[in-house]
Amino acid sequence: MNEIEVDKLLQVGNLTITVDTNILYEIKRFFKICNKINSMSKYNIKMVISSLVHTEKMFDLKQAYGNKFDTDHIIKVLKDKKVVIEPFTEYHAESIAEWIGTQFPTNEEWQKYKRQECINCLGIKGQNYDIPGTGKKCGARVDWLIAGYAYTEDYLLITDDKGKEFEKIKKKTTLGILEKVLTEWKY
Repeated sequence: MNEIEVDKLLQVGNLTITVDTNILYEIKRFFKICNKINSMSKYNIKMVISSLVHTEKMFDLKQAYGNKFDTDHIIKVLKDKKVVIEPFTEYHAESIAEWIGTQFPTNEEWQKYKRQECINCLGIKGQNYDIPGTGKKCGARVDWLIAGYAYTEDYLLITDDKGKEFEKIKKKTTLGILEKVLTEWKY
């Protein structure tokens, strides 16, 4: 969504915003957005993080800080910022499976996509190498679940990721656009 669309969505209010993991790498910017949203209480806008995104970020922090990793501190900071961690439920699993299935109606299409993603990750995108494999042993990125979660819940997704997983999400914008709209917004 562009700046005008995001602005209109915020003005309507009663909005839930969620983020992709890449946004949490910009934690100061994320917290600044949370502060701004919290100051706009009359619009009933809330920030949530899916348990999937929370898992990815917690894993990154555990690797970065090892024994100094403090889950309680992280949870306290998120609560102070009024960020809610939402569960990934059976409903989400079923809904997202259906959503992905509409994009890849056959097993062959899904395996072909995963295989190509594996090749792309190796940095040989666009090359004509004769690489064996069907894609069956290639994993799917958690981004499919993150995108599907936002889609299923009809949340505004903030992501800077341009991957195929996010293409079908109409209610999404970038961190930069959201920051700009919130900075310029007269509420």
